[in-house]
Amino acid sequence: MKLDTLFSPMKIGSCEIPNRLVVPAMVTNYCNLEGTITERYLAYMEEKAKGGWGLLITEDYCVQENRKGYTRIPGLWNDGQIAGNIELTKRIHAHGSKIFCQMYHPGRQVMPQSLFGKQAVAPSATTDPACQAPARAMTKEEIHQLVADFGQAAGRAKRAGFDGIELHCAHGYLLAEFLSPAINKRVDEYGGCFDNRVRIVDEIISAMRAQVGPDFPIQARISSEDFVPGGRTIAETLELARHLEDVGFDAINCSNGMYASAPEEAVIAPMFTPHAFNMDRSEAIRKAVSIPVILSNRVNDPEMADTLIRMGKADFVAMGRGSLTDPHMAEKAKCGKFANIRYCIGCLQGCEFPLYSDSEVTCLVNPRVGREYENDMHKVENPRKVMVVGAGPAGLQAAETAALRGHKVEVFEAQEEIGGQFRSAAYPVGKGELATYVSSLRADLEELGVPIHLATPVTEETIVSFAPDAIVLATGAKPLQPRIPGIEHAVAAEDVLLGHVQLPNGPVVVCGGGEVGAETAQYIAQYRPEVTILEMKPGICMDMMPITKASLMRQLKEAEIQIHTDATVQGIAAGASLEAASTSWTSQESATQEGFTVTYKDQDGTLHDIICASVVSAFGYKACNPLEEVARTHCADVQVIGCAVKAGNAVVASREGYEAGLAI
Repeated sequence: MKLDTLFSPMKIGSCEIPNRLVVPAMVTNYCNLEGTITERYLAYMEEKAKGGWGLLITEDYCVQENRKGYTRIPGLWNDGQIAGNIELTKRIHAHGSKIFCQMYHPGRQVMPQSLFGKQAVAPSATTDPACQAPARAMTKEEIHQLVADFGQAAGRAKRAGFDGIELHCAHGYLLAEFLSPAINKRVDEYGGCFDNRVRIVDEIISAMRAQVGPDFPIQARISSEDFVPGGRTIAETLELARHLEDVGFDAINCSNGMYASAPEEAVIAPMFTPHAFNMDRSEAIRKAVSIPVILSNRVNDPEMADTLIRMGKADFVAMGRGSLTDPHMAEKAKCGKFANIRYCIGCLQGCEFPLYSDSEVTCLVNPRVGREYENDMHKVENPRKVMVVGAGPAGLQAAETAALRGHKVEVFEAQEEIGGQFRSAAYPVGKGELATYVSSLRADLEELGVPIHLATPVTEETIVSFAPDAIVLATGAKPLQPRIPGIEHAVAAEDVLLGHVQLPNGPVVVCGGGEVGAETAQYIAQYRPEVTILEMKPGICMDMMPITKASLMRQLKEAEIQIHTDATVQGIAAGASLEAASTSWTSQESATQEGFTVTYKDQDGTLHDIICASVVSAFGYKACNPLEEVARTHCADVQVIGCAVKAGNAVVASREGYEAGLAI
């Protein structure tokens, strides 16, 4: 497919953007506490410009000291912060991309560690349901000072060489709070009717124009809907869009929601969310104005982006997480290398989850993101012969990294397909996109000339015959089988997902309510209507990313899956009669089928029995590392990575694979 529209230039105000692909603002926590940018942030942003993105928008810069939602957000509240940004814009322009500076005030949406001893502020005295920081109402004097500070920051942005500014009026931050009748309860000239609620935005663009002039591009990012009771809906947003054009904004970046939104994924969409779910609202805004409109939210495919623009849904498409997973997406798409694109899988494990604990952003499918400054992936002077054992995410990532650096790599996999546990992880409802990660790794390894030997268990003889200079053991993990009487009657969740076993008609009990158990239960519920989860902990999916978990919990509820927590499985016995176990099956079916009795103990020590037709084991995984001793006997450079060390999540596995490839 030719992407002529996607790669055609278009102006925002006086600034011509070379193509329609936009990197929107995303918090990274890569900068300094004092609001200055770091080499880490510079290299991270420059990598996207190298990859051909048309417009880069910085993460949300603060305009007042210690008024930030996260601890290490950069800013332009003083002249000392200009120098680093001069370097940033210089690097971006060297690759032909344009860069806008996004500016904001977090309002009441402040992470606890980012308060710095101050009380959060908002239009009215309210508490954000997500951040739980009680906010006091801003005084009019504080509003006037903030307006002036936005103006001064805009002047610094222009002096730093930015091509434009984006004013953040979305996602429940302060300006969005003023715009929303759900939060703004003021009765002065900054509250009440629409004209009053938008007044602060009008004053800010006026203050900015006084500093940057009439021709410097300024665009607004808005939420098309608040998705909170009493909040702004698309009807008033259309009014807002027309007003923003009238007061001089040059483009509108259309997003969704705020932290308190229901559903939770309105702002940051997990894998269960439909693609381009904001496209119709974006199209409505585009019809209401004559300035360009940028569409964001759950678009991760350049061909889809081109189609949306051709259909008139937007003029530009922003792919935040798509630029994390593959900063070179634009370059690859322009060359037609779609199979090599590292697509966002919507897991939120690296880009969002770390921010909950004030850590830095990473990415499951691109462990190099945020680490570009550490090395330039130069070729090694003395290539080595490398054996990678295991073709799961850790092994494939290690093989790719080592091969990119010039080593001679071969991969050995005992199974008939690559992917390891990530292959079965793509089977649960809504998770099919996980397969794109493994598929893109395969495509890259093919391009790099790395052989993958399938159905080839590695033995001591294999190692001796191959004679490697370095070995990476990524042998993964095996399903955990606890010492429970009758555990042999259970089938592994992984085998159910991969279709290796077919569950008979009748009720199903899934033992284990972690992510694998809960998702397997939902998968089974598509064709077996009576499913029960038993989990020994107080809750299920306790280590799951909260936004993703919220979506899954709704699915479990809709599927009417029974969940018992604080339930410790004591035993599984064969020979139970199914006649009384379910009303969904005929007595003839029940009479010809042997059932099982699963006994569990609740938190009070009381024993309970559940009769079912099948039992699924989802107790977790244990590390599998049978080759380390023999490998070290025949090779001086041996690394053990991923679940072969400790059963865990794929973020750790891909990161360790990347690090192993660098270490050779």
